[in-house]
Amino acid sequence: MVTLVAGCSGTAGEEPPPAQNLDPVTATRDWLDAVATGDVARIGELVEPTGLVVVAAVENNVSSDQLVTMLEMGLSDQLATEYWTRFRDEFNRFQGSPIGSLTVGDEEPVSQPDGFTSVILSSESSSGRVILRNTDAGWQVDFAATVGPALIGPLGEYLESAVAGDNVAAISIAYRDWVVPALEAALATSPDNSALEFETEYIRQLAASG
Repeated sequence: MVTLVAGCSGTAGEEPPPAQNLDPVTATRDWLDAVATGDVARIGELVEPTGLVVVAAVENNVSSDQLVTMLEMGLSDQLATEYWTRFRDEFNRFQGSPIGSLTVGDEEPVSQPDGFTSVILSSESSSGRVILRNTDAGWQVDFAATVGPALIGPLGEYLESAVAGDNVAAISIAYRDWVVPALEAALATSPDNSALEFETEYIRQLAASG
């Protein structure tokens, strides 16, 4: 799991600004604060939804029929609450400290593809980054780019199994338009990761064949 960071909370009672008005550092801070406090509605504004749905489906080994429904409808409030609660709790156990104790650093633009950037995260013992994508909703955390490298094998295996099924078109489009660019952005931040490069190319070819 990548190292994540919670930033400073806003003043109590203030309405958070719309996601489309946020710079990448502030969007990252707001997202991690929302994860720490369990504000699922706010998380939904700050996270790119298609990549999140694919990652959640792969992590939980849902059927391709379920994934297509999730791509159309998004995560339900119940599923989103369960997912982000588990994510926060697993992170806290993994890191050995609460997500709110970490630090959000500076923005570092991603060289390719266009429309991505990253924000550096750090703790006393480790560092990492969140990758964001510039969407119609503004800068959103791209979950597929941020955690995708850790799931690169299962992401490919899931798509490979879907290519033989009835739902190949919808799933391949989600991969082609959202997951592959996300993985390319992750690769740009770690250009020496040959395994990620190989698997990303394999997923790109699978998505194109669908």
